Amino acid sequence: MCIDHHIARVLIDNVSSLNVMLKSTMEKLPVDQCYIMPSQMVVRAFDGSCREVLGDIEIPITIGPCVFNVVFQVMDIASSYTCLLGRPWIHSVGAVPSSLH
Repeated sequence: MCIDHHIARVLIDNVSSLNVMLKSTMEKLPVDQCYIMPSQMVVRAFDGSCREVLGDIEIPITIGPCVFNVVFQVMDIASSYTCLLGRPWIHSVGAVPSSLH
């Protein structure tokens, strides 16, 4: 849950070095876009193309009984997922990813 809105199709990815929120997802949330901090970051995608980060924004998310303030990099890209929680989030919560299943 993110700002009292349920967010479907969130990927937890221990390979990603970013927490990514799609611009289209962020626009559906009750967030004032003035809170987006400018970013000069450029991300190299799997296909080798470079994608610009529109900015960074800190948004509280609720997973089970816990609330986490997550800094997301906002990107205007096409994806099957609405958000991606990468290593920054995994490390901040002390999670241990497992691929046993």
